Amino acid sequence: MKKADLIKYWIDSSDRDFTTMAHLFEKGDYHWALFIGHLVIEKLLKAYYVKNIDNTTIYSQ
Repeated sequence: MKKADLIKYWIDSSDRDFTTMAHLFEKGDYHWALFIGHLVIEKLLKAYYVKNIDNTTIYSQ
């Protein structure tokens, strides 16, 4: 997986989780909405890390 593909994967995955979080929050399921929100942030941080910090990982083509 190329570096750009990996970044796109983490961002797309976080977008799907954000939608789920919003639905859970809408229905008043705050515990699970908070948990999924944590996953959204974690995935965005992974995308940021791969894009801006990680210089040692070799990405296959």
